[in-house]
Amino acid sequence: MSWWWARAIGAAKKKFDPADAPPKYQDQGVALVLGVTGLVGNSLAEILPLPDTPGGPWKVYGVARRPRPQWNADHPIQYIQCDLSDSTQTEAELSQLTDVTHIFMSRGRASQLKLRTVRLMARC
Repeated sequence: MSWWWARAIGAAKKKFDPADAPPKYQDQGVALVLGVTGLVGNSLAEILPLPDTPGGPWKVYGVARRPRPQWNADHPIQYIQCDLSDSTQTEAELSQLTDVTHIFMSRGRASQLKLRTVRLMARC
């Protein structure tokens, strides 16, 4: 038996004490989902807040230009109605979000607008 195989088996057999577990992240991930009412954005809004999501549960801000639809009202997100093509409104709404750690953009018809939004967020 090679050394790496023996070590792999030994690691699998080793019992871990919960007190020896590595510390959990102190800060949870905070996501800004641009286009939260689209196919990809809606899926992210469903998955990220779940406790079994890697790095989760995440705090999620969802941004869309239309009012929040009924079919995603049960997602535990903070919904922000904002038209990303209006840079003044975008800066006013999104500059208040100081805890965002990740930005998720789904490629849509307004991909250049979303890119401009990310640049605005980077300045905050």
